[in-house]
Amino acid sequence: MQSHPLTQSPWSVDADAEHGLVPISPLHQIDRARYAIAVMTRMVGNSASEPDATGGQPLDAWTVAALMGGVEGLCDHLGTLVDAMLEQARAWNKRCQTTN
Repeated sequence: MQSHPLTQSPWSVDADAEHGLVPISPLHQIDRARYAIAVMTRMVGNSASEPDATGGQPLDAWTVAALMGGVEGLCDHLGTLVDAMLEQARAWNKRCQTTN
């Protein structure tokens, strides 16, 4: 069967091994950041539809900019965590390959 870009998993990575050893603490931090991002985006989204939904005032531009800056900061933090986890997993896999 031939592969086609539209049928391939966008999450698969050929360069890395499928399994690796990583600490659990960064996973909990990623999970907390995910919920924080969801809350911030929901606040901004709800604010955008507030006048039509309830007649209330939407968040001011400064507040929206601050929330979106928070999302950006959390995304940077997630990137740092993922980079560290990938580095640890690659080091673990390299150690396993040299002992086998």
